[in-house]
Amino acid sequence: MQRMLRLLTLALGLTLSVTACKQADPTSSAYWIEQLGTENRREAIRKLGEMEAKDAVQPLMEAYKDDRHRYEIIASLAQIGDKAAAPTLIESLKDKDEPKAGQLAATTLLEWDVPEAADTAQAVVADPGTPKEIKYGALQILAKYPKESAIPALIPVLEADPDIQPIALAGLAAEALGKLKSEKAIPGLVRCLWLDDNLGRNAVPQCRLAINRVGPAAIPLLIQTLERKNRVVEARARKFKFDKGGLIEAKAAELLGDLNAKDAVEPLLAALANFEEMPPSVQQNPDKARAFVMAGVQKVISIANALATIGDDRAVEPLLKIAGDKELALEHKLAAVQQIGFLGSPKAIPGMMKLLADEPHPRDPVSNGFRVQIALNTANLLDGTDTKALDALAKQIEDIKKTLAKWDEETKAEQAKAPDNEKRGYDGLIKGYAEWTQNYGEVEAKIAAIRECTNDPVCWGKKLGSDKPAVALLAGYRLAQMSEAADTAKQQLVEYADTDDMTLRNVVLFGLDRLGDASLLPKLEEARAKDEERAAKDKKFRGAVYTIELMIAKLGHKKAG
Repeated sequence: MQRMLRLLTLALGLTLSVTACKQADPTSSAYWIEQLGTENRREAIRKLGEMEAKDAVQPLMEAYKDDRHRYEIIASLAQIGDKAAAPTLIESLKDKDEPKAGQLAATTLLEWDVPEAADTAQAVVADPGTPKEIKYGALQILAKYPKESAIPALIPVLEADPDIQPIALAGLAAEALGKLKSEKAIPGLVRCLWLDDNLGRNAVPQCRLAINRVGPAAIPLLIQTLERKNRVVEARARKFKFDKGGLIEAKAAELLGDLNAKDAVEPLLAALANFEEMPPSVQQNPDKARAFVMAGVQKVISIANALATIGDDRAVEPLLKIAGDKELALEHKLAAVQQIGFLGSPKAIPGMMKLLADEPHPRDPVSNGFRVQIALNTANLLDGTDTKALDALAKQIEDIKKTLAKWDEETKAEQAKAPDNEKRGYDGLIKGYAEWTQNYGEVEAKIAAIRECTNDPVCWGKKLGSDKPAVALLAGYRLAQMSEAADTAKQQLVEYADTDDMTLRNVVLFGLDRLGDASLLPKLEEARAKDEERAAKDKKFRGAVYTIELMIAKLGHKKAG
């Protein structure tokens, strides 16, 4: 009997020993699930996440209800990656006591692609007591899954004071409202174009894109803003001292160009002709004076570009006037000449040729550089049908190159006679003559291409791939101006919408802006996808993604055909 008792005791001990070993195995998810109810709860939550234990999802969701270690539980569920946990993550969006948990939950729900989160996100955004971290996450969700019913909650976020509410929240609200095409959001979106926080950050790109998505309904308020009659914008401008110089007109014009607002031509022309005097207080501060001048330059660029996009050649006369004004800063004159090239009206050719004939001093690099730009942009206006104008430009370029060769020879002769300590002073001039001669060679290459292609859009489409940058750019300008062959021209242009030559892309997108319509959206969406892949590897393509997205928004309102 005693022997039997010893054997039974031994057997029982072995059984308990085996059970204890199983319970103590830290590699088992079952073990750590049991630990959720003990003092090792925090460690158990962490371990289950590291193990990506899917059998722990339901126990962790139950544990979340205990109101302890909620952030750790959300982090663990996110690490496990099972969408079955989505209800708990959605619930976490409402947890004001754990804002970091709600923010992580929002990010994870976006990664998991859970549109059902939008209902809760809407309620969270509408609640004024929501911590900003959670509100940011909720707005990210609404930006991806916008809901019509969320508009009343989104507009106050868009219109909030950026010194009280982070400007990033306004950007996300704008993104959602733009996707919803909310006309009620137009006043806030227009105001947002001049909305900076105290660190100089803004949501202008998101608001510009949103206005383009909303579409032509924004035009009346933008015209009112251009004419300096938008009381809300004017009040902010006076408060923050940007009511002088042209920044308001520049931004309003940019958006009117985006929307191809033909009704805005007269107000745009009026704004282009109006130059403000620099206030004495600004003149006394070099930094403010420079900012004032550059604001005026941006105004010229934006207004002229808007008129060029619309394609109204009434801009020719005021732009030529600016380009030939001896009193204006070079930046204004240069902006006018470049935008005449974009506009592409042959009406500008006589005026541009007159400007080109004005010979600068041999030792004035600024005026010589400006003359180069006149020549390059004059070539952009010629379509080859006016052979007399083309021949005249070719002769003018030939004469200019001869003059440069003469200046070069004379300067080198002076350098040879100069004392050794003065010889280096001639190097800059000699280098300038060589560069300008090369630039005029680019004009000659443009002239040769014009003679070859004249008004043939297919020929110009091939030239977009030229290994001569000047010719490739000319092809973009020429195609942009072919309204009579728009169907063919826009198809040639869209093939280069994803070019990695950003200068060429700028001209291509201008052409699509002028000629394009909704029929190009599939091609543009392909270009956007390609840019997104590039941007994942090289951040310089992030801007490219935006410009394609903006073009998609613009053309979405223009019916095909």
